[in-house]
Amino acid sequence: MIHNVLLLDKLDGSVITRQWFWKIEFSDADLADFLTGWRDIPNTPGLDPDTAVFVREGFHKVFHASIGEELLLVFVTDGRDEDRTIRHKAREGAARIETALRGNTMGYIRDNMEDILGELIFTRFKISFVGSGGVGKSTLLRLLFGKEPAPGGYVPTINVAVDSSETIQFGTYLCTIWDFAGQAVFQDLWSFYFSGTDVIFLITDSSFRNVMQTKTLLRTIRKEAPAVPLFIIANKQDLPESMRADRIQRLLGASTFAMVGTDKTRRDEFTRFMLEVAAKTVGVQLPDLPISEMITVRKRTEDVDAALTRRDPTESGFEDVPYVEGEIATGSTGTTATQSTTTTADATSSTTTPEEVAAPLDTTPRYLHLLLTVTSEGMPQVAYHLNYCGESIDTNSVASLISALDSFGGIDGDMPSDSERTDALETIEHEGNLVMVEKSEHFTMAVIITNDSTEEETRATMNSLLITIEQMYEGVWDSWRGDATHFEPSMFDVLTALPVRPISLDYIVRSREAGQPLPFSNKDVGRALVTVKASIEGSASVGELVRSIDLPRQTILGCLQIMNQYGWIDFQVDITESSILKKVGEPPEEVVKTYGPVIVQFVQMCDGTLPLEDLVRKLGVAMPPMRFVTQKLVLSGALEVVA
Repeated sequence: MIHNVLLLDKLDGSVITRQWFWKIEFSDADLADFLTGWRDIPNTPGLDPDTAVFVREGFHKVFHASIGEELLLVFVTDGRDEDRTIRHKAREGAARIETALRGNTMGYIRDNMEDILGELIFTRFKISFVGSGGVGKSTLLRLLFGKEPAPGGYVPTINVAVDSSETIQFGTYLCTIWDFAGQAVFQDLWSFYFSGTDVIFLITDSSFRNVMQTKTLLRTIRKEAPAVPLFIIANKQDLPESMRADRIQRLLGASTFAMVGTDKTRRDEFTRFMLEVAAKTVGVQLPDLPISEMITVRKRTEDVDAALTRRDPTESGFEDVPYVEGEIATGSTGTTATQSTTTTADATSSTTTPEEVAAPLDTTPRYLHLLLTVTSEGMPQVAYHLNYCGESIDTNSVASLISALDSFGGIDGDMPSDSERTDALETIEHEGNLVMVEKSEHFTMAVIITNDSTEEETRATMNSLLITIEQMYEGVWDSWRGDATHFEPSMFDVLTALPVRPISLDYIVRSREAGQPLPFSNKDVGRALVTVKASIEGSASVGELVRSIDLPRQTILGCLQIMNQYGWIDFQVDITESSILKKVGEPPEEVVKTYGPVIVQFVQMCDGTLPLEDLVRKLGVAMPPMRFVTQKLVLSGALEVVA
């Protein structure tokens, strides 16, 4: 387990920046011992340059990797991980920092250290709340994140819900909690949603009837996730008809925790219980400290007042906010549980403002969101929402805006006699972007886009898709009962024409432990996703999956796009020194910001004739970090591999 990360000056051993993730001390004396051992390595025959150094009689095992001639990246561990795993992470981290330093100041590295290292340090921990409708799953989730119970009484969770704007940081673990609907209609998708779950909390409302229902759910869960640790939450213990937790434990045969989800005073107790379970699951000793000193709630930056933001928006988009003990948090920023110490020889350097990196001027539009809506009883319903950029929007407000404009004559209500024609709205401005809208007889499609430089082409594609979707569902209208999710399978046609991301058949697909919840409820879509996910064993190429799965090609590619967008899979591409690359787009803004303007120059030089080693030589940069960045650029669609 990595518990401290330091960036050192090789010459004098001073600490440039330090990230302290766990309450495990790595003192100045420990640092001095490490530096002594590190400097002895070159003089000791038979030792590799990156041999780990033991400190304090083996209490710490310290891994290291050089960054050029002046810097050293240090990972301090408890020695329980495999050496090759941490050694690889240290090398990869050093390469990332070396690349990020090109075009950026050291102040930028200090402010963005966690985000540059990313998944090399942090591990996602998935907790699943499961239970029948109305037992209080969502209320418990709101209590945990410091929110008031939802007003208006019980609102059923449809399929799966999660407060994805917030994650609990516990040391180097980012805990995301999923709230599952327990209704039988959704249980076909449980095998998919349980994928990667680290612990399950099965929740009952403590009534005898619901405990018996929970016993049935328990059998299903044991079948779908037999190896996942499971605990019972006996909620609503304040009600007169509730059964005692010890009796529920005897009936269900699983460890049971008594709880009242509407009682704010129980928040710290409930949080500590969940942390104890999480710590035991990952083999970490929970320190004897107040909850507020152990965890940080990581909240998306768009939800935090800009005036209180302490650093630039990060690639992950999270900002740390304090855990307020004993009360419901207000969401304001403050001291975090992650400790950070900065030491520099030059006192002025610690306040250096990160250099502004000019993004390339690009008039090519970027798709941000796509909504397909259908009208039921005079009200617009969102059939599905495709998120191209990863930022959240209120889809219902966009749909309502379009519907309102239509009702006031914004869209011509008289359908043309030519069934292949559609009506178009004037383009709407929405939060600085543009909304292009096209309408067919039953559907309305809205695309939020950054500019209108390809408006004619975009509208032609939208019109074609609407015609295809109308034909796909031409026989359903007499029997349709208003369930908008019935039309979700048409998104595979949309993803073929307007892909969320380009996918090559040569890409290697690798499964991840767990991603974010998928905002789809249609069973056919769910089965397709489960089928594709289950077919990814270890690593396979996209082409192999297309050939081996008995589904239409566009469905497979659509599933891969969705699972990648929501973090269920990763793509990789083999980049070698002899790879020949060609520019096909502009480098993503976040890549330019992280790695500097040299990336813009590099992409411009990729004309499909020179191998990577020649480009690297011309730029005067190191090969290992450029291979890493090149892979990012290929997967983002800025470059393609010609040979």
